Amino acid sequence: MEDNFETLNNHYNNLKSELGYETVFDAMDTVKPLDYKYFTDDKPLMITYKVIKDMGPTMDDTEWMTFTAVAKDGTLGELWKAGESLFQQAKLAVGDWHYFIEGFDEADDGSLELVTGS
Repeated sequence: MEDNFETLNNHYNNLKSELGYETVFDAMDTVKPLDYKYFTDDKPLMITYKVIKDMGPTMDDTEWMTFTAVAKDGTLGELWKAGESLFQQAKLAVGDWHYFIEGFDEADDGSLELVTGS
């Protein structure tokens, strides 16, 4: 049985409140616990988050900042914790407002890249 939007929203909002996070974990289409293995890796995962520091007239003139965090493993809870850390780093540095964690893209070097939305 598929979970509807309200069920998903309530579940992840309740977890967000319990954890004291500002970010919303929006990368799942079903209700999962924090120990759910989003990635099967049981090893630490490097996660990066690239944001605009200063917007130039063109993308070639734009200055970027990259933040890093490490998730202890590939569980939803550890990935969310790392995503929250990355959001907080970016918020302090550049006032980032993209608090929806929409997923993690795998980079060529084996690390993950945080994907956010606002």
